[in-house]
Amino acid sequence: MAWVILTTDDVLSEFTPNEAATLRNLQGSGSGPGYANIDVITARTIDEVRGYIMAGDYAIDDANDDTLPKGLFADAIAIARWRVLISAPQLRQLQTEERRKAYEDALKKLGLVADQKFNVEPPEPPTSDLTAGCWNSENKMLMRTHPVPRPGAQGADDYANPEAPADAEPTP
Repeated sequence: MAWVILTTDDVLSEFTPNEAATLRNLQGSGSGPGYANIDVITARTIDEVRGYIMAGDYAIDDANDDTLPKGLFADAIAIARWRVLISAPQLRQLQTEERRKAYEDALKKLGLVADQKFNVEPPEPPTSDLTAGCWNSENKMLMRTHPVPRPGAQGADDYANPEAPADAEPTP
């Protein structure tokens, strides 16, 4: 599985259109996205989830600091969604028991990640580099274009076991 970027739109997609409009009105936005509070909460949630991953001694995506593993993506959204809802007292009717339970379950899962009881996929799939001369990286069948050593250069005159009897001479 790959790591993906968590955005404000991902968090907002968990709300109904009416709930998203209520959030926009609370933010006081006349035009444009205007979800500055949700942007901050989303960024903090990403940092928190990545902190749990690092606490579990798992690899993180150093190239992109706003990515999360797909296995924890829904959990990060549940955390961010709940924190958005509790950030405004006017949103009490949206603070349902199911959303609070999803938030608590996500934190429990992150605790398991930190305790190394829930594995996190690495940021990039491991790749095998055959140019490094890995064991068994040589062709098994010699192709016509593969250079084949000449018979005279294939072996030295020395035997591996000098005390062994000499090879029989071929008969003409």
